[in-house]
Amino acid sequence: MNSPTTFKPGATQTVAVGSSSAASNAVNAQTTTIRIVSTVDAYVEVSAAPTATSSSFILPAFTVEYLRCAGSTKVAMLRVGSVTGTSRVTELSQ
Repeated sequence: MNSPTTFKPGATQTVAVGSSSAASNAVNAQTTTIRIVSTVDAYVEVSAAPTATSSSFILPAFTVEYLRCAGSTKVAMLRVGSVTGTSRVTELSQ
């Protein structure tokens, strides 16, 4: 049995975190867990066709977040303040 906190990293995408919502490409259809981190505070939305807004959940800068997702999911990011940054979305497997 695999430990729930042990993952093998897969493909990583970079997503801009700016003044308008930007989305990643869809993750692999078999992906069920992703790891996200951002260089700035960001609003995050995760779905098949996401748009991040001020109602989305907030990911504090340099905080690693692990999320369950459906295959082919996308991640959208929007900056919280006035500083632009980047984020990384990494596909994980066990």
